[in-house]
Amino acid sequence: MTAARLRLGVDFGTSTTIAMLQRPDARVQPLLFDGSPLLSSAVLLGPDGLLHTGRDAAHLARSAPERLEPNPKRRIDDTSVLLGDAELGVRDLITAVLSRVAREAARVAGPVQDVVLTHPADWGQHRRAVLVEAARHAGFATIELVGEPTAAATYFAHTRGGALPVGAGVLVYDLGAGTCDVTLLRRNQTGFEQVASDGLNDVGGLDVDAAVVGFLQATYGELWTSPATRRQLWDDVRSAKEMLSRASGTVIGIPSLGREVPLGREQLEGLARPVLRSTISMTRAMLNESGIPQSAVAGLFLVGGSSRIPLVATMLHEALGIAPVVAEQPELVVAEGSLYVNRTPNTVTAMSAMSAPVAAPVSGPITAPVSAVPSSGVPYPNTQAFSGSPIAPVSAPGYPAAPVSPPVAPMPMRPYPPAPAQAPAPAPRRGLSPLALVAIILAGVLVVAGGVFGAARFLGKADGQNTNANGTTGAGVTGAATNGGGGGAAAGGPGKYDLTKVPDDECAKSDASTFFELFEAENGKPTPIRVPNATVNASSCSYGRTHAVTDPQQQRVATISFTIFGFADTQVAANAQTQEMETGKLAGPNTILSGFGEQAIIYETPQSGDLAKSSMQLTLAVRDSNARMTVYVNVNRSDNAGWSQQEKNTLRDKTVEAAKATFSKTLAGMKR
Repeated sequence: MTAARLRLGVDFGTSTTIAMLQRPDARVQPLLFDGSPLLSSAVLLGPDGLLHTGRDAAHLARSAPERLEPNPKRRIDDTSVLLGDAELGVRDLITAVLSRVAREAARVAGPVQDVVLTHPADWGQHRRAVLVEAARHAGFATIELVGEPTAAATYFAHTRGGALPVGAGVLVYDLGAGTCDVTLLRRNQTGFEQVASDGLNDVGGLDVDAAVVGFLQATYGELWTSPATRRQLWDDVRSAKEMLSRASGTVIGIPSLGREVPLGREQLEGLARPVLRSTISMTRAMLNESGIPQSAVAGLFLVGGSSRIPLVATMLHEALGIAPVVAEQPELVVAEGSLYVNRTPNTVTAMSAMSAPVAAPVSGPITAPVSAVPSSGVPYPNTQAFSGSPIAPVSAPGYPAAPVSPPVAPMPMRPYPPAPAQAPAPAPRRGLSPLALVAIILAGVLVVAGGVFGAARFLGKADGQNTNANGTTGAGVTGAATNGGGGGAAAGGPGKYDLTKVPDDECAKSDASTFFELFEAENGKPTPIRVPNATVNASSCSYGRTHAVTDPQQQRVATISFTIFGFADTQVAANAQTQEMETGKLAGPNTILSGFGEQAIIYETPQSGDLAKSSMQLTLAVRDSNARMTVYVNVNRSDNAGWSQQEKNTLRDKTVEAAKATFSKTLAGMKR
């Protein structure tokens, strides 16, 4: 019998890398890098010709951000990347990160030659080959590959024991910094078999960060004064996002202003919801198409650092009716779970699978092979970009079941709280919560208005001849015109309305009585929100309504939100309206409205697949001088029967009537 050896489980992530060390007695512990289990995956080529990782890379990037690659995993399909004036192979950057892991493991426990590497479920042969080659050059002799969903499911089976019997379905939702992967697995006698999988390679926590930065730019203008302060701001935004998973408010330092500004959880959720919506729709569609009933899903497990955002669990619970479960430290789940997967079919021995010799075992600082790219402390040699090498197949029919009684105490898990009590029972499709809708509208239009005169320089003058992109005239919409939006170009200046008179409570001005004829039952109390600013003031009110019926299959849930904006400059208001009208042209069925302010449009956001049968979304935007109003309507039906043209026309008519009544009442109190 072969004596047990040290093993590493490594989850090479988009923004962070996690490594778990398994000792011969089966004890598992995380490796710490600069005092944290999270090692930044960023790699920087220093002016000294060395590749730096982790905290060293972040420190040096303040003065040389052009020499930093923050997310090597996102570049896995590229042959090389440019860091400063040097071109490096992507494999070399991954090698630098894995070399740092190997060195830290050697420092803590001695040389480690066995490593289990995790990878997304949809990674093909070439991507896995790059990962294996990088590990080989980092000094690992025996390399094992495990899919990230399998590792996560095995972790939860390991920690929950009998709670996952044979035949149970497991849904793994993995939201990282740059990707979202969702996999449905079924437990069998030998481990887990994959039933269905889907993923988004361009959605993750980084996109939430970008939404926050965009909101800050819209609110405060220029945020940084140099590349170094730009990196500082993005770091602060990420830290603030992480803090808001635990607290209701925090602050972010704005380098250009030399001060800190507040950010609340509600603001963050309003910005994050549009980013997360596509991942929720993907999860729901994959589950529906798999043919596995929700009752057969024994667990919905959240992994990945970005799953810490409480809104993720709330949206999943609303959409699927399954209460998610997340580990206390979701970042560590995949790396630890990989060590519990039996490694017979997946093992790749570097000596037999690769033609090049294997690096010497790790002992203290790594002495890399000639073609390797070590991390900090070793010069970077001139090597050609890696072109990929064939490796043994890494897929396996299944894995032996993980032991029921773990040798170490598992990380504690907690179920997330269910959806808010006032929401109706989860239906196949659900609308957004009123409060989040208001936040989205405020954030989105403030982003449009952000930079103020930068938008004016880009757009020039307002477009007064907006016509329907698809030739529709919006039959059934009161006051519709087939072309010509009125208004024309808008001259700059303060305009007819005082932005300081934007109402504190738009709910007191809103008149949606005609809309409520279609949705007679109140679904929660309306919540007003006001956002004051030097260049644009905004006040919003959102109503949740339900068409009350005895048959739950006929239930319809609607949200209508009004947001009024007062701009300091008429030209900026016109530019924001023009951009909204351009969006309407591209969106789908749209109608220019006449007799309603200077410019007005209503358009439908097209839905795809099953969403088209259950969900309908309308946006109405109107401008008069320096004041604008947007109305957002979202309706979901339980029967998935689709929408007749008559139903669409009726909903549009009621939306227009409510918008006209509300706009006139609000503007009456804003006149100078």
